[in-house]
Parts: sequence; C-alpha cells; structure tokens
Amino acid sequence: MLPPKQVLRDRIARIIAATRFPFIDQTTWDEGRRTFVNTEKEKLFAIVGPRGKIYPSIVVLNPDGAIREIGEVEMEVKSSHATKWSLLSDKTGMSEKYKKLFIYVPLGEGNEAKRLLEEKGIEYAGLREWSIEEGTLVTRPVVTPDMNYDHRVS
Repeated sequence: MLPPKQVLRDRIARIIAATRFPFIDQTTWDEGRRTFVNTEKEKLFAIVGPRGKIYPSIVVLNPDGAIREIGEVEMEVKSSHATKWSLLSDKTGMSEKYKKLFIYVPLGEGNEAKRLLEEKGIEYAGLREWSIEEGTLVTRPVVTPDMNYDHRVS
C-alpha cells in the first residue's frame, strides 16, 4: 500500500531531484547550481504568475540565481495542468533547443500529457512517466525533444 498522494508526490520529487538533477554520472553539471525541492511542508522556491505564487516540484538555479531547469511531478494528468506547465516553461531557462522543463506523470498517462503539451504549444525538454516497482521509483522517458543525454530510464 502506498502513502497518501501528497506524501508520495513529495517523496518522488525528492528522489528525482537527487538522482536526475544532476545524474550521478553527469560530468557537465556546474557544481555552483542549486537544486530546490518544494514539498507540502517546505516551500523553498516560488514561481510568480498572474494568479500568485506556485511551487514547482523541483527548481534548479544557475550560480547567478537564474532559473535553469524546472521539474514538475504530477499525480495525474488533467487539462487544467496546461496553464501551470505553460507558466513553468516560460519561467525556465533554455537548453540546446527547448526550455528546460521536465514533466513527470504516472505510468500510462504520458500520451495524454504529450497531447496537452503539444496542443497548447508548451515548450519542454522532457516528458517522463513514473511508477513504483517493488518499492523503487522508476522513471521512463516518453519523449525528449532536446538533449539525448536526458533520455534515460532511472
């Protein structure tokens, strides 16, 4: 049995931040970057939008304080998420070709998330599905329009 959704979301966000921002074997990561994880109990970095503050799951800052990457963990895919994803995309930094926004959705919901992202014209660097398998978090790439380096299972 899994813990309540918010507890699970917070755990997933912390694990993703610790294992993918940066990857354990990544040699191109600037160690001056700072990675923040926003949880239900600890909101560390806000994004300000037209409706006030929102707290993305994961925010990575460059040494100069500019937002480099954002990772957003979802517990389900809803059409209402597109507004939030669009704001996060607008606020994040550029990679080689696309904004450094990574969306993590439950296993089986990747195609719907991709449809929403594309239908709304939201720029992103990666869409991932997550699952809990034998007590371990597994993330699988759905699509990585930017850097192949980011297209890996963990």
